[in-house]
Amino acid sequence: MSLRRIIKNFGFKDFVQMGVAAATSRKMAKPVVPRNEALRRVKVAETGIIGQDLSSQFEIFGEMVKLVTGADFSMVNILDGKNQFTVGGCGIPVDPLMAMPQDISICQYALASPEPFIIADLSEDERFAGIMMTKPPMNVSAYAGFPLNTTEGVVLGTLCAFHKRPIRLNPEQVRMMRQLAKATTDQILLRTQKANLYASEIGALLGRFVRFAPDGTISELIGFLDFCAHGAALPEVIIALEKDGIITQIDGNWMLTQDGVDLKAELGLAEDGYRGAQVNVPSVGSQLEDLLEKME
Repeated sequence: MSLRRIIKNFGFKDFVQMGVAAATSRKMAKPVVPRNEALRRVKVAETGIIGQDLSSQFEIFGEMVKLVTGADFSMVNILDGKNQFTVGGCGIPVDPLMAMPQDISICQYALASPEPFIIADLSEDERFAGIMMTKPPMNVSAYAGFPLNTTEGVVLGTLCAFHKRPIRLNPEQVRMMRQLAKATTDQILLRTQKANLYASEIGALLGRFVRFAPDGTISELIGFLDFCAHGAALPEVIIALEKDGIITQIDGNWMLTQDGVDLKAELGLAEDGYRGAQVNVPSVGSQLEDLLEKME
């Protein structure tokens, strides 16, 4: 963990308390390793969530956890086998880019089973009594972790509730938390499926693109899509497209050549995609999704 990130997120006082807690706490015993741990790690990597700040997409799940369970704070945690990443939460600072060692996380115990992992009083469980999370500034007394189960039978992480006093969830709270965990998993998998779809579409586009530009790259393809949308692209892309005979300059304006028009048709881009503009119009490269949706 980066000390600078911890201080920035939690403040110096909590940082000092965390240091004291880490130095004086009992080390957590190792849990049972999931039987499909190798596959689980692969599926976590395939989500593409780690390394991105998507907290705004998962904050709502953390808020719902607090409403359902009355938790003091909640988290959406992804565990990759080495570290835990909190991608969303409520009631606690959330930094999706900050890794926490998995071996100090209670959530690691929730990975081996598709069933909820609930500890009503950590002080009465020898695995967790006196661990770092039970001391200031966290002061956790109760934990409820609901696995983020996939259809392959792996657990990506947890949707979890933390209480600063011992508490038992009733059957209705458990039922609702199961549903929230499923909705959280669905959100993660939907992002993955969408990313895979776009990757497949771009791969198909690149295959058509290189028929007109044999040495073309993905950057040049995206630049061409930008050009078709805005009439502009990055300078190095403009040079490459001109070299490949896809665009040409007429009266100070960059325009599609006949090959460019044919390439546009080959890629299936809608006619209203290209507006024809000055080359000095800035290229943002952020309209790829919109362009793909315009494909016929």
